[in-house]
Amino acid sequence: MRAQETVEAAVPLPRRVLARAAAGAFAIAAALTPATAALGADQERAEPDVSGPGYSANQIAAIESVGAALEPGSERALTHQDAAFIKARFDRVALGAGDALIVAAANGTETRRYGAGDVVDGALRALSVEGDTAVIELRDDPADGITPTARLASYARGLNEAELDSRPAAAQPSPESVCGRDDSEHAACYKETDPEAYDASRSVARLIIDDQFYCTAWLAEGGNRLLTNNHCFDTDELAKATEVQFGYECLECTGGDTATPIKVTGDDVLATDYTYDFTLFTVADYDAIAHLPHLPIDTGQAATGEKVFIAGHPGGRPLRIAAVTDESGRARPAAAQCRVSDNTWNGRGWRTDLAYLCDTEGGSSGSPVVSRETGAVVGLHHLGGCPNSAVRMDLVYPMISPYLKYDF
Repeated sequence: MRAQETVEAAVPLPRRVLARAAAGAFAIAAALTPATAALGADQERAEPDVSGPGYSANQIAAIESVGAALEPGSERALTHQDAAFIKARFDRVALGAGDALIVAAANGTETRRYGAGDVVDGALRALSVEGDTAVIELRDDPADGITPTARLASYARGLNEAELDSRPAAAQPSPESVCGRDDSEHAACYKETDPEAYDASRSVARLIIDDQFYCTAWLAEGGNRLLTNNHCFDTDELAKATEVQFGYECLECTGGDTATPIKVTGDDVLATDYTYDFTLFTVADYDAIAHLPHLPIDTGQAATGEKVFIAGHPGGRPLRIAAVTDESGRARPAAAQCRVSDNTWNGRGWRTDLAYLCDTEGGSSGSPVVSRETGAVVGLHHLGGCPNSAVRMDLVYPMISPYLKYDF
C-alpha cells in the first residue's frame, strides 16, 4: 500500500503586531521585526520580512492574531501586504436584528453583510476577500435597541506566490505527483479547444479548510451534494470551517489575473469513509452555486486504457486541467492523452483504485477523474507515486447513492 496524504499541522507562526493608524485604520505588520511605511493619514502597510517562518507543505494561509474591538459606525481597513486574500474571524459578537458586520474587498468587487443569524456562540467566521486588504464596518441600527459589539480576533492571510513557492515538498513518496514534466494547464486553455473538459471544470471548487489548508471538491449529481476526500475533512465541525470557492481560475491560458470566485461555506457531512477516502457534504448557501454544472457519476468500473482527465487545484492555485501526459519525458503527441493504466490498483484498500499518469500535486486531493467516453466521474483522486490514483466511483457510489436521491 502506498503512502496516503494527511493534513499536517501548520508550523506555528509568531504573533504579529497590530498598530492603529491616525484615522483608526488597522495596520498589520507582517514581519517579525516590522518596518512600516505610511501610505497616508488613514492607513499603514508593513514591509514583509523574507526571513520569516516557513510554511507546511499543505498550507495556503497563515493565521495572524489581532484582538481589536470594533466601534459601531467605524470603517477600518485591515491590510497585510502582498496577501493573496484576507479572511477575518470575529469574537465577542452581539448584533441586533437590524445591525450588521460588513466585510468588503478594497476594490469593491466583494461585499458581504453578516447579521445576527450568522453569529454562533458569539463568533463569526467571514468568507475571504481577494487581495491584501479587507474593509470592515460595524453598522448599528438604533431602531433595534441593541448596541452592536464585535472584536476582530484574528485573520488568515493567503500566502503570496513567493511564500507558496517556499513551501517544502511533501514527504516522499509524494502523496500526489507530477509524472515527468507537468503537462497540466490552466483551465482557460481548454475553453475553446476542449469545451467538454472546460465545462466539467466549472463543477470543481477549491477548498480552504479551517482557514489554512487546501483541497479540491466538486458538485455531484443530486443537488446540494459535493465530494472531496476523507483525508481533507470528515466532520461537520470542519465542514462548517471550510470555504468552498468555484471559478477560482486564471482569465487567460498564460496565467496572470484570476476571476473572483463564487464563495460559500461548507455545512453538513452526509457520509464519509476512510478506506474509500471520500466525504460527501453540503454547503450552506446552495442557491449561489445551483446554476453550476453538476457532474454525473459513472456506476460502472472504468476500463484499463480508458481516456480520462482531471480538473483540480494543485498546490491550492488557480484551476488546472490534466488531460495529457508526456509518459516519462517523451514528446507529447495527440495519442498521449491521460488513460487509466490499471483499474484494480491498491489504494487505502485492496483493488480500490484506478491508476494513471495524469499530473497532480498536493491540493489535487478530491478532484474528479472524468471519463472521456461517458463524461461521468469514474474516480476520486487521492494518491500519488506515478502512477497516481483515484478511488473507484463504482465502489463509492453504493455508499452515497441514498444521499444523492433523497434529503436527510
